[in-house]
Amino acid sequence: MSNDTQPPRTPDGSVVVPMRVYKGITVFSTLVATALVVFGFFMFDAATRLDNPIREAAVWAVGLTGWTPAVGTVNVAFGLLGIGVLLLGAGSYVLGTRFKTAEMVESEDSTDSDTTTMDSQEEHNDG
Repeated sequence: MSNDTQPPRTPDGSVVVPMRVYKGITVFSTLVATALVVFGFFMFDAATRLDNPIREAAVWAVGLTGWTPAVGTVNVAFGLLGIGVLLLGAGSYVLGTRFKTAEMVESEDSTDSDTTTMDSQEEHNDG
């Protein structure tokens, strides 16, 4: 028996999930984002240093095909790879922040209603 119901969403597009799922998503999306950002900076290092082990291994592997890439080509390739990996890490983190628990949504609703009540009281006192 499958459950095809969609999880509830808030007006801002966040998905409401149980606390256990929220914790798992938060932990793993942050872990993946951090690992990708660090790896992206390794790619930047490979783009700027000729003696980088990652760069040497990549140039060696490409050299097995009989083609020797130019230094500038390798720099640009690793630089673009670094940017792509950083963007992927940022995307992972952003997607992880789209989840909330029911308690978070309820506390936001009560905060919004308290603010609205205070704003209307201030308008009434001013008028």
